[in-house]
Amino acid sequence: MIPREIPVRLLRIAVVLIALFNLLALLVMVHTTPIVFTLFMFIGQPLFVLAFLLLIGAVLADLRARDMI
Repeated sequence: MIPREIPVRLLRIAVVLIALFNLLALLVMVHTTPIVFTLFMFIGQPLFVLAFLLLIGAVLADLRARDMI
């Protein structure tokens, strides 16, 4: 695997996770039921945290590839 592809792949995964998080958040805003809210709290927020960590990982990998760190 080329080192340049790693940040791109991490960013794509992060974008998909954020899209899922936004879909769950939209469901909570439009039609809140206890089940939807529970899914948002237990699945949506960890998805956001995981996507944020992947974003940080992609930035650090790109900086390391360019010898800035």
